[in-house]
Amino acid sequence: MDVKSPGAATAEARPAPGGAGAAIGEQRGDIREQLRMLTLKQQRFERYLSRRLQVDPAGLAVMDHLVHVGPTTPTDLARRLDASTAATTLVIDRLVAGGHATRQPHPTDRRKVIITPAGDWEATAYEHVAPLIQGVTAATEALAPEERATVAAFLQRIADVYDEAIKA
Repeated sequence: MDVKSPGAATAEARPAPGGAGAAIGEQRGDIREQLRMLTLKQQRFERYLSRRLQVDPAGLAVMDHLVHVGPTTPTDLARRLDASTAATTLVIDRLVAGGHATRQPHPTDRRKVIITPAGDWEATAYEHVAPLIQGVTAATEALAPEERATVAAFLQRIADVYDEAIKA
């Protein structure tokens, strides 16, 4: 989605060609375009991963949560993923039917169940994600310490922008 910021077409938003402001405007545009392209590539990778692992996007989100946070109850999954318990239950049903996850009795409350990834899930997913992780690690390590600090601060600002947009 290519959304223009308010006032993007105004004269003040577009520096005069060839001036010092033009270089700054081009840099802003380049960064915005790079972020847009990164978002598109992330989405494309998630679709690729969904196909390879034979899990729909909602199931991929659940499995990602289970791998990173650990086994949990369906209610906790729904709350953490900001989904209804009914929708989360349907996703879990598909994951269990597909052999991607299991339901196990809760260790302290026998009315509840715990959802866990299938034994080989993490290793299988890692096979597909490893090249991405290794590439990002290599790109990060290629930066000088001050560059890393600058990039990290910039990415945090962008994350904050997303957080603010959600609050609006």
